[in-house]
Amino acid sequence: MFLSYMTSASFNQNPSKARQAANENPLVITDHGKPTHVLVSYEEFEANWKKPKSIAEALYDPNGSDLDFDPPWLSFENREIEV
Repeated sequence: MFLSYMTSASFNQNPSKARQAANENPLVITDHGKPTHVLVSYEEFEANWKKPKSIAEALYDPNGSDLDFDPPWLSFENREIEV
């Protein structure tokens, strides 16, 4: 997910520009260089935060690939075990 950033001073001077930016991507508003708030469209809010999700829905990445994850097997041979 791509995030946009705007200072709180810019947000206060031009809130309509902030709304337009939030329609494209979540907009992080910063105060003295630190993120303080996030502005999102209501549609995004409903889709991601308003209703409860299952763990599978929460972890699903619509932009992810369909490649299988095949990590290498670990071997514990020749390792000492402390008791």
